[in-house]
Amino acid sequence: MVVSAPRTKTPAMLPSTPFTKAEVFDLGIRNRGWRSLVSEDLVREVYPGYFVDAALPDTVQLRLAIASRILTPDLVVARRTAAWLHGLDLLDHRGFPRTPPLEVVTRRQQLRSKSPLLTTHVADDLLSADVMEVDGLLVTTPMRTAADLARFAPRADALVSLDAFLHDGRVSPEAFRKSLIRWRRRRGIRQAYEIADLADGRSQSGGESRLRLRVIDMGLPPPQLQVPVYDLFGEVRFWLDLGWRNWMLALEYDGEEFHGPEQEAHDKRRRTWIEQRGWIVKAFRKEHIFTTSHTFEREVDLLVQQARGRGVTLGA
Repeated sequence: MVVSAPRTKTPAMLPSTPFTKAEVFDLGIRNRGWRSLVSEDLVREVYPGYFVDAALPDTVQLRLAIASRILTPDLVVARRTAAWLHGLDLLDHRGFPRTPPLEVVTRRQQLRSKSPLLTTHVADDLLSADVMEVDGLLVTTPMRTAADLARFAPRADALVSLDAFLHDGRVSPEAFRKSLIRWRRRRGIRQAYEIADLADGRSQSGGESRLRLRVIDMGLPPPQLQVPVYDLFGEVRFWLDLGWRNWMLALEYDGEEFHGPEQEAHDKRRRTWIEQRGWIVKAFRKEHIFTTSHTFEREVDLLVQQARGRGVTLGA
């Protein structure tokens, strides 16, 4: 009688959260089964000694699950990762969705983590009032997070971050500007004040924020955000991302996550209706905004000339 060898655990039976080799062995998998999982690339080592089912995507949630097992009480989740924990989904400076590194902050240089999973910042000005607990992790508060990003993130990222916090309602413009007093003459404070002047909670996406910044950097008057377009009965029919009413010129950002085929058809009908009311409407996408090319500026210049050619007076 031939007895078949027992089957090893299948990938579907692996934990859905990060695990160690010892924890997998506790599930009944032995050396032979483990070697098979590794050789067939069915498990992935995310951090030395910590593995996940290879079918799981690399997300911030996944890394946080590991970080929660690694972080010491002296490390506080900060900056972009803290913003994510507060409910904001920020993109990196290139505009493409990606898993950001886990950013943490500590008060003391000697406690700086050497973990490749973490990007550690040292802040001797971190107060207990700057820290709160979220899902069992110590995290910088929305105000501290917004201030850190406004000071230290690349300029466009800083505006995206503060716009998002203002839009979310976790931070108010007045309270944010007041909070900056404590960092007078500290690194990044000049940028933070500039971002405070430019930030607007009416911005509904990072793409809109970046588009607005590029327009302002062209030297054009700051555009109005969420411009209402009225029907014949005086009711608001549509809203435009940003524009100049006296110019009857509007610019919009079409993010791929919100503009699939059906949405594109809707947008086309909507913009046709708006243009029939005398507006010039131009939509831009990430390939126009998240680039160092000046194609965007040239296109906007042409739109400005077109508006001027109609004899429309510039204004907000």
